[in-house]
Amino acid sequence: MWGKQLFKEVVPNEKLVLIQTFSDPQGGLTRHPMSPTWPSQMLATTRFEDAEGGKTKLTVTWEPYEATAEELATFDAARPGMTGGFDGMMGSLEAT
Repeated sequence: MWGKQLFKEVVPNEKLVLIQTFSDPQGGLTRHPMSPTWPSQMLATTRFEDAEGGKTKLTVTWEPYEATAEELATFDAARPGMTGGFDGMMGSLEAT
């Protein structure tokens, strides 16, 4: 699978905002290879905050961007799986 990210906003040490899509190897937009009704564009916002002990708190928000009603329904139905996936990924990072 290929992906394309278009950075909309970069605030060093604070925030990244980007539009994320599936793509072909040349960067042309494509649909999700396993879900034709998945939103064609996602708005991803990552925030970085200082936390106790010299650590950084990371908050990721991922939401459909300019999506149809069908794409929104597909995204909403996938929330439980995405939550488990992101929680597992972040837990693995924290353990290292």
